[in-house]
Amino acid sequence: MVKEIPKKFEILEHTADIRLKVFGSSPKELFKNALYAMGYVQKPDIVEQSTVGRIIGRLRGRRVVEEVAIESMDYDTLLVDFLSGVLSYSDTQNAVFFDVKFKEFSENKAEGLIYGVKVDDFDKDIKAVTYHEVEVKEIEPGKWESTLVFDI
Repeated sequence: MVKEIPKKFEILEHTADIRLKVFGSSPKELFKNALYAMGYVQKPDIVEQSTVGRIIGRLRGRRVVEEVAIESMDYDTLLVDFLSGVLSYSDTQNAVFFDVKFKEFSENKAEGLIYGVKVDDFDKDIKAVTYHEVEVKEIEPGKWESTLVFDI
């Protein structure tokens, strides 16, 4: 029997911005998949081969690891604040981040290490992560989702 791999995200049609629906089996996994999706928007070829990308990045000295610690009032604002913080690192480090290992995660706090690879340029330059349409919700037991809108 072939095990079906759960979908991490899908890109939705939107006029001036990039709109995504992100999925996860828990809020923690949804945040991880949202980071992966943001990296994918910035540089799909790096993120699609993220395991290989990590190896290549390590060999070429292009691997980047940063600490993040975000506190917010709920999952919705925490998700936007978390991704905005990562986007800031992405801009200053000229890197695409696609993985996170949380040391602490709750409805009000996300703390851990983000992993990425330095790049020469971005395929899509994300200006901001918006609060528009963000609603982290459990649609059924073990299935979480949220819409994200990136200003490009």
